Amino acid sequence: MKHSLQKLENKNLQLKLELDSKEWNDLVEESYNKNKGKYKVEGFRSGKAPRKMIEKMYGPHIFFEDAIIEGFNKHYQEILNADKSIDPIDSPELSVEKLDDSGITIVAEIPVRPEVKLGNYTGLKISVAPKEITDKDVEDELKRVQIQNTRLVEKDGAIENGNVANIDFKGSIDGNYFEGGSAEGFDLEIGSHSFIDNFEDQLIGLKADDQKDVIVKFPADYQAENLAGKEAKFEVKVNAVKTKELPEINDEFASDVSEFDTLEEYKNHIKEHLGEHAKEDAKVQTENQIIDEIIKTMECDVPEIMINRELDAIMQDMEYRLMYQGANLEAYAKYLNTTVDKLREERKNDAIKSVKIRLALQEILKNEKFDINDNEIDKYIENVANRMKKSVEEYKKTLTDERLNYIRNEILMNKLLEFLVEKNK
Repeated sequence: MKHSLQKLENKNLQLKLELDSKEWNDLVEESYNKNKGKYKVEGFRSGKAPRKMIEKMYGPHIFFEDAIIEGFNKHYQEILNADKSIDPIDSPELSVEKLDDSGITIVAEIPVRPEVKLGNYTGLKISVAPKEITDKDVEDELKRVQIQNTRLVEKDGAIENGNVANIDFKGSIDGNYFEGGSAEGFDLEIGSHSFIDNFEDQLIGLKADDQKDVIVKFPADYQAENLAGKEAKFEVKVNAVKTKELPEINDEFASDVSEFDTLEEYKNHIKEHLGEHAKEDAKVQTENQIIDEIIKTMECDVPEIMINRELDAIMQDMEYRLMYQGANLEAYAKYLNTTVDKLREERKNDAIKSVKIRLALQEILKNEKFDINDNEIDKYIENVANRMKKSVEEYKKTLTDERLNYIRNEILMNKLLEFLVEKNK
């Protein structure tokens, strides 16, 4: 076997693989032995027909494609193991340049990781100061927790804006009840606009045990086509009227919602907690600004295949998020009056930026040659085990090779980000 490598104008790598006649014929014979059972030849049991008979019936090249792939894969891995400078980012595309009595020449175009030229990635003088936590920030957080702990208390009298009405309802169009249009014991906040049209407004003034037919019209662009633009009647029964009651912010409130006995202690904890978050936010902003500056000055022709892979990941992530909300990409695109293809195109710049960031960080890692030792991995595993309330031995039993690689990569990335923050203050 002989091989040669050449850089192409499109930045891909061309690998030329020359196999002599003996190796080529051996590959074809191996392909025949592996695949002969797939072909039927009259007068022979399955897998017993001679190679020449199969080639006569199905064509002289019937075993060539499999032989080419097998032969290439065998030597391709050997070449990659011997030459670490080859960094493929996708499967090679194969073609045959020559095939005669002397053997075969297989040509492979290999998409490889692009060359990256970095500008300065140290000395950029970027640092974001943490936000100063004020008394107002603490009060705002207290109010947020207060609202979270709002109690609903039944009241006598009519429904008013801001009340919560507990209702049973059943929706129909032209006398036909439709799927998803009914519920029992549903708490509806009046004025939240969570129901269509003026549904909530029509409940104002009703009392517990009152009944009413509420008439509304679905929007023309409603996501359920069978309901879009149609008038519907909802038979509504009011079970109860409730008002929101906020707890008083005092020592009792603090002990109810936290581990602290007094409001003063709880406020001090909130201030400290918000301060830690502010430091973390400032750290993340600093890292992001440094990375943005690095990719501004880097030179790299990002291959389309890497962009498309990143776009695939972005769209798949969006699909999963929508799925958990009971929707899908097609419905979401229709709701936004666009198409899935346009949504994908709109995120192309995000994909390019993500790929550039990854390539830049990989190049810095290569330049700086960070090491990871066993102690760092053990410490990481111990921290995770403690968070999961497991012993280190128990947690280690759950670790796969894939998970261990993830841990190494995360430690490496944390080291890199610490390095960039330190060198760019």
